[in-house]
Amino acid sequence: MAKSSKIALDAIIFFIIGLLIGTTIVSQHDYRTTTITTTYIQLKTNTVTDTVTKTVFHTEPSIEILGVYFSPKGGCAEQIIYWINRANISIHVLIYSFTLSNIADALIDAKNRGVDVKIVFEKSQINQYSQYFRLVNAGVGVRNDTNPDYMHNKVAIIDGVIVLTGSYNWSSSAENSNNENLIIIKGVHIAREYENAFNGIWERGR
Repeated sequence: MAKSSKIALDAIIFFIIGLLIGTTIVSQHDYRTTTITTTYIQLKTNTVTDTVTKTVFHTEPSIEILGVYFSPKGGCAEQIIYWINRANISIHVLIYSFTLSNIADALIDAKNRGVDVKIVFEKSQINQYSQYFRLVNAGVGVRNDTNPDYMHNKVAIIDGVIVLTGSYNWSSSAENSNNENLIIIKGVHIAREYENAFNGIWERGR
């Protein structure tokens, strides 16, 4: 019995030692895996954070959203006129459909007070309802887009600082019937990107 008890006791001791060794090995393995995983996630996080920082914050330290508007009858036309009336230096426009006479009135007034007004129209949308001919007759700088496909922008850049853009055409349908949107952004760097796009289309227009 004593010998059997000793064998049993030895077996228990070896079993406990085995558990401890096994636990130690597993713990070390888990620790290493966790460390590697954590390091990987940390590196990935740093990479993503660095990319976002460079793209957004380093490029444009000060961006303000001055308003977001929705049609029908959600104040889009009023906001466009408001910002046209506030322009002191320039108003550069890329527009697909333009039939609203009150916006044309504001642009003519801006031109008459010395603001540099330039507008590129989508040529397929110039018809009897378009404000194109009225603006030309008023001496506003107007060109047709020469893209064989559509020039589908709806953009106004005010004084190289304010950008008005969205799905909203300057048309009666957009104002009174369609579901459209307009966002107003203040940011020099963003405005510069839009100006670059405008200048390219303007130079190719006729």
